[in-house]
Amino acid sequence: MIYAYQCEECGTEFTVRATLAEKERGLTPRCPLCGSRKAAQDFASVGVVRSGGGGAPARFCGPGSGAGCC
Repeated sequence: MIYAYQCEECGTEFTVRATLAEKERGLTPRCPLCGSRKAAQDFASVGVVRSGGGGAPARFCGPGSGAGCC
């Protein structure tokens, strides 16, 4: 899964790729800009990453993705 966060220190929006098990254990991502661990999750933007099976790769579209889609 891909989770979207916003840093509470500098306002940077970023994404984190993690398994559901990692998330349930208390994922505390670090802001890629300032290094702060104070980040709020954006629950409106959650992406799913598919693995195997061929086909087109999954795309994340949301804040901070830079994809310009959706």
